[in-house]
Amino acid sequence: MAVSLVDTFAYPDESIRTLLLREAVLPVCREFNIPLSLMIGVRRQVNPAIRLAGDGGGRADLRALENLCLAFPANRFLVSLLSRENQHELCVYARKFSNLMPFGCWWFLNNPSIVEEITRERIEMLGTTFIPQHSDARVLEQVIYKWRNTRRTMAPILANSYSLLVEDGRAVSRDQIKQDIQRLFRTNFQNFCGIS
Repeated sequence: MAVSLVDTFAYPDESIRTLLLREAVLPVCREFNIPLSLMIGVRRQVNPAIRLAGDGGGRADLRALENLCLAFPANRFLVSLLSRENQHELCVYARKFSNLMPFGCWWFLNNPSIVEEITRERIEMLGTTFIPQHSDARVLEQVIYKWRNTRRTMAPILANSYSLLVEDGRAVSRDQIKQDIQRLFRTNFQNFCGIS
């Protein structure tokens, strides 16, 4: 399950959205062992003249995410944020809550320079315990270039990380590298989602 949420998203509050999450969506996710994917940070119709292309992004108050993780410890949350400014805080929350998994660089953040910055930050703070990219592709053909860009961005980031480990006196094996890549691109998602 996935939901795109506005930058002003708050939980809990007196909205119908809180009621739906608390009384319907999250209990069903828990019952069927399905994580809820939260994509937070949309500002709807910043320019209504360009209709569907008129949405923008904004910085979110991540206390809503903290409240969800605390209130629903048996639920799992995959989280992608639209604001570059929220990324460090998301990493901190991912270190504090085992039911939260950062994933991808969504929408306006899916630019190689920004993906590189966010991914470096996640590697430094989370090791390989996140999902580096997801496809927000609206058409199938976009998946090809988005994953190609991700691989092109990830290779030097990982090479640099392993190089720093070796400089600090830690041995890095081919098997470890293979295992890390497998985690980042497959098993983190599978394990978090309970897919065998």
